[in-house]
Amino acid sequence: IEALAGDGNSCFSISGKLVIERTTLTGLEDLRNLYSVGGLRVHSNLALTSLGGLCNLTRIEGDLEIVNNRALTNVDGLHNLTRIGGKLEIRDNASLTSLEGLRNVTRQ
Repeated sequence: IEALAGDGNSCFSISGKLVIERTTLTGLEDLRNLYSVGGLRVHSNLALTSLGGLCNLTRIEGDLEIVNNRALTNVDGLHNLTRIGGKLEIRDNASLTSLEGLRNVTRQ
């Protein structure tokens, strides 16, 4: 993830699917300048507590999958997300208590 962030000052997009899976990350702050992605899979990150680093993400052209992230309590970091082009799958996140961060999303 640090390699994707570059200098930390430039906005960037990823045309393919970004997979964040089986990491020891607690947050995604290094992705704070990501504004668009082809797809996003956040899966089995047992220490991940926040999606706050995705605060500038506005578009996901494909699927959004948030699965089996035991410590994740909310998806507030996705508050600027307005478009999911594919399917939305959120399941098996034992501590998740709010989906309010997805309030601006439309499916197109």
